Amino acid sequence: MPEYTLRSEYASIIAMDQHARSVTLCALDLASGETRTLRLNNCPSAQQILDKVAWTSEPRWFVYESGPCGFQLARDLRALNQKCDIIAVSTIPRSTADKQRKDDRRDAESLLSEVTAQNSKCRAVWVPSEESEATRDLVRAYEDIVSALKKVKTQCSALLLRHGYVWNKHTATGNLKACWSREYIAWASSIDLGQPQANRTLELYLEDVSRLTERARQIKAECLELSETPRYKPYVDALCRLKGVDRMLALLFVVTVDDFSRFPNARSVSSYFGLVPARHDSGEKTGRTGKITKAGDSLVRKAVVEGLSGIANFNGGPKALPKGCVVSNAVEIEASRCNQRNVSRYKALVKAGKKANVAKIAVAKELVRQMWILGCMVYKKLTS
Repeated sequence: MPEYTLRSEYASIIAMDQHARSVTLCALDLASGETRTLRLNNCPSAQQILDKVAWTSEPRWFVYESGPCGFQLARDLRALNQKCDIIAVSTIPRSTADKQRKDDRRDAESLLSEVTAQNSKCRAVWVPSEESEATRDLVRAYEDIVSALKKVKTQCSALLLRHGYVWNKHTATGNLKACWSREYIAWASSIDLGQPQANRTLELYLEDVSRLTERARQIKAECLELSETPRYKPYVDALCRLKGVDRMLALLFVVTVDDFSRFPNARSVSSYFGLVPARHDSGEKTGRTGKITKAGDSLVRKAVVEGLSGIANFNGGPKALPKGCVVSNAVEIEASRCNQRNVSRYKALVKAGKKANVAKIAVAKELVRQMWILGCMVYKKLTS
C-alpha cells in the first residue's frame, strides 16, 4: 500500500506474528516514526493486545499472517472497532535470510516492512462470517471422514490380499460385483486368516469401516439439512442446476465463497480456486507450464473435478429438476446454456487431441465460474 494512502487512512500500523500461546507485535506510529517490538505470552486476548499498543495513535491498522490460528483474532479486534486484516502468507515475499534466520520478532518486523512497502504485493484474505465458517467446518469434517474411510478400506483390502483373499464375484452379466457392499462385508467377515492376531486385525478394520460409514452418513444428512435452510437453499438450488454439481458440492462452494459480491469477475473466481494455468517466464522463455496453479481452497477444487468424472457421458439436455428445488426462469436458462457449453467444450477438446483429464480440468475452470455467476444472480435477487 502506498505511503500516502497509509498516512491518510491510518496513524499507526501493528504487524503481528501469532501463535497458539503468544503474539509478537511490531508497532509503528506513523506520526512520530517510533517503532516498538514486544511479545505477549499466555494466550493474550484482543483487549490485552490493544492495551499494549495504547501508546500508538489512532486509527490503527492491525495485520497478521494467515495460518492455523484462523480468523478469531481479527474478529475480536474488529469487535473492538479496530481495523484488522489477515495477509495471505503466499503473497508475502521471503528472502533467503528470512528463511535461514526465522524467529517471531523477525517475522513481525518483515511483515510490517512488506505491508508498508510502496509496491507491496501483500493481499488480505477474506474473513468469512461465523455461520459460513461453521458450516464449512462441518462439510470439511464430512470430507475428512470420507478420506479416513477410504484409507481404512484400502488397508483392509491390502490385509486380505497379503493372505491370498481377493474379491472375485461377478454378476449374471459377467461384471465384477462392487466392493464394500453388504455381500462383500459378509464375505470379508467370514474369512479366517489362520492366526488370532490377523483375525483381530481384520475385525478392527471392519469395525472401523462400519463406524466411519455410519458417521459419514450422519454428517452428510446434517449437511443436506443445512442446505435446506433459508440461508443456503436459494443458492444451493441454483447451483445444482449445473451438471456435475450435487447438493454437497453446492453447499461447500457457497460457504467457501460466503459473499458472492466480493469477486470482481468470473476470471478471479477460477484463479481463487487454483484452476488457471501457471506461467513461467524467464529470459527468452515465456509461456505456460502446462499445469494449473492449485492455489486457494483445494477441497472445492477436488470436489469440482470429481463432480465432472462422468462428463464423457453427459448430454446437452437440461438436468432433471429434483423435487423441492425452486429456481427462477433466468437461472434455469443460464444453467441450461452452461451445461450445453461444458459438454461441447469437453468433446471439442478431446477431439482436438487433449487428454481426457486435461479437458476435464478446462471444464472445471468454466464450472466454478458458472457456479459463481448463478450465485450472483441469486444474490442480486435476494438483495434487490
